[in-house]
Amino acid sequence: MERVIPTRMGLRPTGDGGGRCRVPFPFVWALVVLASGALPASRLLAQQPNPETPSELSPGAPLQETAVELEFSDEGERLAYLQDGRPLEPAARPSTPADSADSVGTDRTGSRAEPLSEQSDELKAALLGSISAVPLLSEQRRARASGAGADAVLGGEAVFRKTTDSGNLLGKSISVRGVSSQQRTPITTDTRVRGERVGQVLASGSYWAPVRMDLDTMMNKIDSRLIDSLIIVKGPYSPRYGPGFSFVDIELLSTPRYQGGFQVHGTSSADYLTNGEQVYGRQTFFGGGADWGFRASYGHRTGNDYTDGDGVELPASYNSRDINMALGHDIGDYRQIEFNYLRLDQTGVEYPGLVFDTRYLVTDGYEVKYYDHNPLLSNFHTSEVWFNRTRFEGDTLGVGKNRQIPELRTILFSPSGVDGFGITDGDGSSLGYRSESIFGVPGLDHLAVGTDLILLRQNINDREALLPPNDNNFPLPKSESYDFGFYAERVTTLLDYVHLNTGARVDSIRTLSDGIADGFPPIFTPDELTQNFTTWTTYVHAQVDLTPHWFATGGFGYGQRPPTLTELYVQSAFIGSLQRGLTFLAGDHNLKPETLRQIDAGLSCQTDRFTGGANWYYAWIDDYITYDLLTPSAGADGLSAGAGFVNTNEATLTGVEAYGQVRATDHVSLFGVLSYTEGTDRTRNETSYLNDPTMDRSGEPGVPVEPLPGIPPLDSRVGVLLHDPSPSPLWGVEYSLRAVGRQSRVATTLEEIETPGFMTIDVRGYRRFGGGWLATGGIENVTDRFYREHLDYRSGLGVFRPGIGVYSGLELNY
Repeated sequence: MERVIPTRMGLRPTGDGGGRCRVPFPFVWALVVLASGALPASRLLAQQPNPETPSELSPGAPLQETAVELEFSDEGERLAYLQDGRPLEPAARPSTPADSADSVGTDRTGSRAEPLSEQSDELKAALLGSISAVPLLSEQRRARASGAGADAVLGGEAVFRKTTDSGNLLGKSISVRGVSSQQRTPITTDTRVRGERVGQVLASGSYWAPVRMDLDTMMNKIDSRLIDSLIIVKGPYSPRYGPGFSFVDIELLSTPRYQGGFQVHGTSSADYLTNGEQVYGRQTFFGGGADWGFRASYGHRTGNDYTDGDGVELPASYNSRDINMALGHDIGDYRQIEFNYLRLDQTGVEYPGLVFDTRYLVTDGYEVKYYDHNPLLSNFHTSEVWFNRTRFEGDTLGVGKNRQIPELRTILFSPSGVDGFGITDGDGSSLGYRSESIFGVPGLDHLAVGTDLILLRQNINDREALLPPNDNNFPLPKSESYDFGFYAERVTTLLDYVHLNTGARVDSIRTLSDGIADGFPPIFTPDELTQNFTTWTTYVHAQVDLTPHWFATGGFGYGQRPPTLTELYVQSAFIGSLQRGLTFLAGDHNLKPETLRQIDAGLSCQTDRFTGGANWYYAWIDDYITYDLLTPSAGADGLSAGAGFVNTNEATLTGVEAYGQVRATDHVSLFGVLSYTEGTDRTRNETSYLNDPTMDRSGEPGVPVEPLPGIPPLDSRVGVLLHDPSPSPLWGVEYSLRAVGRQSRVATTLEEIETPGFMTIDVRGYRRFGGGWLATGGIENVTDRFYREHLDYRSGLGVFRPGIGVYSGLELNY
């Protein structure tokens, strides 16, 4: 039948599309590698843990202790030539129409459960952040950091860097490269990995997915103070998280154990940032006994409008509260169960670059994990079950919203033409399980097999209330996705100096939507909207120890990911996605899954005084999901009338990442990090949203090749660290300069515009005192720089980053 896609400009007929998934030859090859490399039974018996020491295979507990020096070096801007050197005018602000103590025991799970003052020396030093935090992870967590360029961040940095959600922690840490952040509000951060966005990047732990991809993100549900560690896998180099291209593995703080009997401890903390009068407080109690533990935490954040470097206030106020409850129990000597509950309650959150603010947003998350250190058929077994649900309501009626985007009242329908408004609400959930058995020594020499099931549900209403009630909704109708996956992973060492990690995964995915929503005339039947996908992942990654200090890494990965429910079924909702910010999006239920082939190569060095390295990657993506601008915007600061999701036949992503740190003296260290990504649509004129070969995508003929939208520019950071040289440091100060290049590689047919480069300076420090006291403080954007990131929205008066802000914090551990 003829396909009709609704837009806010009316109904448009289109042709049919679609395609089939191909079974990759590399998948068959990987299965051969897995089968041929399986551990013999005699070796499994030899590596069986000693029954007298069951905690050797506790989840997250290191199998061997590794002493790590925190060292720094300065890489400089060695890759500046990758960007166009022509000058670009600084950012300009448009004018408005109106006016221009004692030891507390150990945590058997390896998490940071004890008070900050009682942590290991490595974790104390990690408060400042390390250029490479992977060596500080437990052996099992370290094994998950697979793939060239994989990074990790310890949750302890959140205290030092004054971070908000988990995405904000990734954006501020010096421990990661190739990860950029779109800061939509001070407490809402969207994380991009090597230019890849939600759908391509999965946040695992309890598989967090946004309900509406602009008003919430996959990681803003989790306060950074609740995190033990984050691992970033930059490529399809892990089979256990789902069908995707890159992954963020989130490990929440777990419950402690105390061999000396029942104990209770607490942490009280408070922070204040002057710019926006942002206040944060958290109270945590934790304790337990020899075979059980608990954690209870409450956090509260409030903030007002912040001021940019030009002295103008942006509407970005918020009120956010979260509760975290955890309970753990050891069942005998070998089994353990952990329960975690998380609730986030936000009200009055203003988004300066988007159509809607939220009246409220509520998330409830439940997670149960089960560990068996001596199962019947394998050496280690773990299972987890999760459920999380998010619902929200929002509107365009805020005073700050209409001051920031004054044209909203004329863009949105009203009989008078000058008082239009919109309202939105949504509901979404994630339910699933993961079960995995490991044969061998986890992280060192093992074969892992597992299955998982991921059930996603999502719906959005986007109403212009003054339109006729039978046709005033531009929704994402109730939609569901069922994903059943099976995976296998082989980790081994060859010839004592080649460490091999290979794996494979297959997923069977079914997506469906009823196509029905109140105030929306149905266009398709449920049978027409139902899709079935089979996706495959296979990879091989190796590390070669060239010398005791030099290491080479390389890998090849093949991965597929299905379209998201938004990409398939959204019906012209105002979802900020492109740089313009006010674009409404039209889905296409005939989208094909993306297929990625990626190669990575890296070289690293670690000595007593120096740690550094560089990584290069190149990825080919078939059927990359991008945008077709259906109608142009109304002027430079106007509304992009709409964009539709479309497959382009081939796109490429390539880039480099470099890092280094050197200890100049016992008190002084230097560090530097650099990231660059380049994305290209190589078949732009071969496909369009309407599947009409006579029509040019975005109405622009003669553009066969174009940069992909939403790719961040060259980003570098260098700094000096002054620190206490003692094994248990009492103080530290960091001076850092962030230099971001201009972004001139833009998708002009999607009305993306160039962004000038900028530099900002930050100063941070901490001081420990007796009795468990910790003081932190710093200055962000010391020079009060007026700038904006390339990913910031241009809607209305434009979103610019905060100017100078002074923060201070105090924490008491008892």
